[in-house]
Amino acid sequence: MSKRQILINATMSVTQIVVISVVLFVLYKFLLNTIGVAQLGIWSLVLATTSVTQIANFGLSGSVVKFVAKYVARGEDENISGVVQTAALSVAAFGGCVLLIGYPIAKWVLGLVIENQHLPLALSVLPYAFLALWSMMITGIFQAGLDGYQRIDLRSLLLMGGAILHLLLCFVFAPIYGLIGVAYARVLVNVLILISSWLLLKRCLPVLPVFPYRWNKGLLREIIDYGINFQIISITAMLYDPVTKALLSKFGGLSMVGYYEMASRMVQQFRALIISANQVLVPAIADLHERNQKLIQGIYKASYRLIFYIVLPFLSIIIVLTPLISEIWIGHYESIFVFFAILLAVGWFLNILAGPAYFANLGTGDLRWNTVSHVTTAVLNGGLGLLFGIYYGGTGVVIAFVFSLVAGSLIIPISYHIKYKIPLRELFPRESIMVGLTSGTGILVTMLLYYQFRASWCIMAVASLVILTFSSIIFIPIWVHPMRKRLTGWINYELLNKR
Repeated sequence: MSKRQILINATMSVTQIVVISVVLFVLYKFLLNTIGVAQLGIWSLVLATTSVTQIANFGLSGSVVKFVAKYVARGEDENISGVVQTAALSVAAFGGCVLLIGYPIAKWVLGLVIENQHLPLALSVLPYAFLALWSMMITGIFQAGLDGYQRIDLRSLLLMGGAILHLLLCFVFAPIYGLIGVAYARVLVNVLILISSWLLLKRCLPVLPVFPYRWNKGLLREIIDYGINFQIISITAMLYDPVTKALLSKFGGLSMVGYYEMASRMVQQFRALIISANQVLVPAIADLHERNQKLIQGIYKASYRLIFYIVLPFLSIIIVLTPLISEIWIGHYESIFVFFAILLAVGWFLNILAGPAYFANLGTGDLRWNTVSHVTTAVLNGGLGLLFGIYYGGTGVVIAFVFSLVAGSLIIPISYHIKYKIPLRELFPRESIMVGLTSGTGILVTMLLYYQFRASWCIMAVASLVILTFSSIIFIPIWVHPMRKRLTGWINYELLNKR
């Protein structure tokens, strides 16, 4: 895979996240005014509950990336076609069965965590959530095929178009049908993305038939054997959101779930700006694993140093902007939203530092420590979430989740450095110390300015003051950092063809 294609994929991934972030900002503000925060919390809780049934995926989407990339490197188109068709048909069949079995269980779970007056509405949108999920699981196989072909740029274009279409459909359906209109929009968009993903993959691999029909037991066994760890990872990762939101609903109420959903989506979109660019390394490393394994460690070290350089100021500016985002997005300063967003930003951005090692493990097929990390996070989240929820309410549930996330995430980079004899001190690169110090200083100074002037100045004046102050504090350390020069040179040479 050329450096140019990696950069194009990373650029398109970041563009995708920016576009979807803007769409989500507009969508959630519209839904707050149209259906209210409580119904937004219901929709979030229903989606989180149904997501557990993705166990039927058997980790196949992750396996497809690995095997498609491997067979592309070998030029074996028939095997690529067999892998994609077998995985898609298996997920469609297994997923349908699991969803049928899981439907009454989901109804029972929702009855436990949602108040009686809101339960009928939640149950009315449940079938649509299941249908949207089923189509999304199949789509995941086709998009994994695109990733294996190293055409993440095509997938990004597709997802951006889907997000914009979903927003437009919500504008039409939500005022007429309320929450169930949001469900209609989700189903329609997912089905369209499913069809489009298959057509784009067929464009990359013309030997694919018009409809998947080929099922190969041997290929299924091969990709499931590789996907066992993926399945464990998928199951444990899928438990994070449902467990946290169920406990939050129980100990904090639906409004708290709604604000948590908004804070979580905001942080995840900011996080995805970095993680999606880093994720393009999976097919690249899988390709190198087949061709030249000696280059993998160089890619890992460069990727980690770049991620660390980006994460520190990025996390800091999210913390600084969160109160302002609350006033613009929600319409007022909402302390619960701000508290949740800052906590989640710290947790998820520390999790990003595990990304280079995590994706290197995916590319080489060594998933043991990735699995241990997810299991640790899931077990701690369930146990501590219940304990903290009993004693500290909804805020305790979120604190428990963030603690569990950080503890589980640290396992991956530490184990990777030990395995490949990389000094642990390189987990905090020396060249980034000044960026870290100025980022912390910027947070303290700008938060003091915000709380000093928020009551007497207009929101735009406060926002301008905060942004300008923070930028002036961190600009010089970021500009003189050696990673900035290296990144600029790479972009100029690989993308713009400049020496």
